[in-house]
Amino acid sequence: MAKTIKVSDDSFATLFLLPGGTGELTADGAVIDDTIFGQTFKSEESGILSLGISANALYKGFAGYVLDIKKQGSSTAMTAEALTLVSGKTYRIDDATKEIWNRKTALTVFDNAVNRTSEVLNVDILFGQVTFKSTYTIVGPVTVTGSYFPTLIAGKANSITLTQTADTIDTTDFPVAKANGGYKTVDPGLRTVQIQTDHIYSLASGFLANLTARDELILEVNPDGNAKSRARGIFRASSHGQSGDVGQLEDETVTFNLNVPVNALGTGSINIPIATPFAWDHAADTTLSAAILKVLSAWQNETKLGVEYLSDGINGSRITAVVTDVSLTSGLDAMNEFAAEFAADGAATAVP
Repeated sequence: MAKTIKVSDDSFATLFLLPGGTGELTADGAVIDDTIFGQTFKSEESGILSLGISANALYKGFAGYVLDIKKQGSSTAMTAEALTLVSGKTYRIDDATKEIWNRKTALTVFDNAVNRTSEVLNVDILFGQVTFKSTYTIVGPVTVTGSYFPTLIAGKANSITLTQTADTIDTTDFPVAKANGGYKTVDPGLRTVQIQTDHIYSLASGFLANLTARDELILEVNPDGNAKSRARGIFRASSHGQSGDVGQLEDETVTFNLNVPVNALGTGSINIPIATPFAWDHAADTTLSAAILKVLSAWQNETKLGVEYLSDGINGSRITAVVTDVSLTSGLDAMNEFAAEFAADGAATAVP
């Protein structure tokens, strides 16, 4: 049998294989100095143990060269655009070209041609969605008036790193550690998102101007080039560099950091929260593996996953874990590759 690493979001009732080729299980003890008088060698004791699993995961079927990186174009007005029910009380704009909304202009939501903006719970400006309050009964049809951003190809990129990491919050206490054999327990903490892109330099890309003006940009990363799985967020450029040899093309490197705005829509709108500053969106027919979808969802929603590590496909360990990294790298001559890292919430259990 061959080595496998799988994830589960239902307490190991269903397992999904990560499409990777390398993985690691680590156990690290906190080092405690217990040197005493009269000794000429330093003595150390192992304290609380931390478990972790890491693995790569490939977006199978798509080489890196098909990836698209896009940024917002010029704000454009839209009037009475139709929305369709997604689920519950969430509606999404029908015209996919108008799903990135300008949060700094007035947005009005209508139900059966009546202004019901005050009944909106939150607005997803990244994918054109509104969610109504649970107390409101929707009549339909639902429409929206405001402004949207078309998207443009962002420069002449040839490689990208989308960093998606999360801190952990140490929840370990004496009773818990005694009960589980001295293992650290953790909850999901603050998440970080960054995009670094390498380009063939072009003045027309405008990245240095974006940095100088401190522009707020909505960026999209579309690994398959078919809009089946896309990540979008609100960013600001934080660094820009260019270099090159005589007689060669000039290279350009730009780093963008996630910028979380005041959690409300801008001028002219009722004070409605923005659903999220960064998110992934997956079509029903996405070919991204179910395992990666589970990992992305757990990171995005700050939930824990079950992770199974079987060194020979039969024997190994299971942990309940926080997703601490699900970053994506890609390039012209590389695969779209995720780095999956998990921090255990407590001790592992043996398999079988």
